[in-house]
Amino acid sequence: MVKKRGKHKHKASSKKHAKKAHNAPKHHAGKPKKEHTALKDTLHHLEILAEEQKTGHKIEDVEKKEEEIEHKEDQIVKEERKIEKETEKVEGLEKKIVKEVQARPLRKFDIKDINKGIIGAFIGVVAHFGFIYGKEIAKQISTSRASLILFFSYFMIIVLMYETGYRDIKEKRLLRILPKRATLVYLTSLVVIVVIFLLFNLINISEPIELYKGVAVTSVLAALGAGTADLIGRN
Repeated sequence: MVKKRGKHKHKASSKKHAKKAHNAPKHHAGKPKKEHTALKDTLHHLEILAEEQKTGHKIEDVEKKEEEIEHKEDQIVKEERKIEKETEKVEGLEKKIVKEVQARPLRKFDIKDINKGIIGAFIGVVAHFGFIYGKEIAKQISTSRASLILFFSYFMIIVLMYETGYRDIKEKRLLRILPKRATLVYLTSLVVIVVIFLLFNLINISEPIELYKGVAVTSVLAALGAGTADLIGRN
């Protein structure tokens, strides 16, 4: 009886060891699966980070390209503005050229045309008698009349330059009264008269009164000629 009990106990213990041995591999096989899943998750997360970095770099590149394009567009706009300004200048010059080249018909007859006619007549008449009979006329007039002729010459050059409408003259005045341009032209004409008298030996220094009368008689022609020459031209 004792031997049978020992055998029964031995068989029971062997069954337990067999069960443990059979269950042991299941416990150790679960760990590698978890580690493998965690590694996959980590790799997937790293891939996502890498893609995000690539996307960020791409966005930065796109932004840089957009900035370059905007900068080029600004330069193009500036160049277009410059071209527009130059075009406007060219168009303005073309209009001026057309106005200068095109025919200008005469306007209605007015007071300016009368002044021009008077000036032209004086130039023609005085040109004929100025140097031919100037010396003889000077002998027959008085000093006061010679002074009146000088004043009249000055008045005529003012009318020629400022009242006939040949040119628009904008200038300052001498002593706030005398027109600067007309005064200088008039004084120049008197100097030219003296020089011409010297060239043609028509001056007598010993008789200053006769010289004064001769200059006065010739001053009308000289002043009108000088004023007309000053008005000719563009500047």
